Amino acid sequence: MKKTILLMTAALFGVMSCGNEGSDQSAISYSYGLNVLAPTGAPAIALFNLANDKTFTTTTNPKEGLIPMFATDKYDIIVAPTNGGLMQIVKQNASYKIAATVTFGNFYIYSCGTDLDATINSGDKIIIFQENDIPGKVFNYCYGNLGLEVRPVNSADDTKMIISDNGIFDNVQYDYVFTAEPVLTSLNKYPFVNVQDVFKEKSGGKTLTQASVFVKNGANPTQVNAFLSTLETSINLGLANPSYVSDRISSLGSELEQKNLFGFTASIAKRTIENNNSLSIGFKKAIDIKDEIQNFINLTSPIIGELSEEVFYK
Repeated sequence: MKKTILLMTAALFGVMSCGNEGSDQSAISYSYGLNVLAPTGAPAIALFNLANDKTFTTTTNPKEGLIPMFATDKYDIIVAPTNGGLMQIVKQNASYKIAATVTFGNFYIYSCGTDLDATINSGDKIIIFQENDIPGKVFNYCYGNLGLEVRPVNSADDTKMIISDNGIFDNVQYDYVFTAEPVLTSLNKYPFVNVQDVFKEKSGGKTLTQASVFVKNGANPTQVNAFLSTLETSINLGLANPSYVSDRISSLGSELEQKNLFGFTASIAKRTIENNNSLSIGFKKAIDIKDEIQNFINLTSPIIGELSEEVFYK
């Protein structure tokens, strides 16, 4: 099996290294026949190599279009919020295991330039989004004890509009906006704080394991291992050369088609990687970062409790 995976990985190197020299990337399948589901945004971008795979599907609504899929047999691979997937496994007995984390947090704080001491501290006004979901929980973990004046909004798209107005919302001037990439990249703005760094410092060096790959029990292990190996290789290649990412996504066709599958365009995806990988895509086997995943679960969904070895794909 190792030989098979190595040959598949070598094939990926060959295809991607050809770039624009005549290779038909749309003819290459990296799903290996597996049905794959992911949310649009950073997790989908991590799976950029599946752009033309007919078995790759995305959804803009994880709560309704993704999490319920754990109770069906429709998908061999589901990329989901780490806490959401593990909640399904531990509390709903979903027939899946966590295999790898592929996004490690895309949260940033933008400064509107109105805070005189340019330091986030008591009394400062800040906009946050998704107060009761992962973004809000991460924000509260990092900044909840500072006495900030917090105004929640529904989505990252809302923060985009507020940043465009330089922090003015409902006729109130805010000092900071807690947002998520690619909002800042799309606006050609720069972050004041990389929240992932704050999270890591407060967690004693542990990363923010935001979204992960879950494998259905009973899925063909040869196909699964080939998929995971190729995914890791493609992500590393994409981080080393962002054009690999944009070329693959561009092969879909129009910008509308790109947005429909991934949530944003090839050019924006490329710029986020060039911008210090601001989407924080990557690949780490879940079994290798159990303590980091447990730390994230303790923060976001403590009801899940201590994770057993059985939830990890090996």
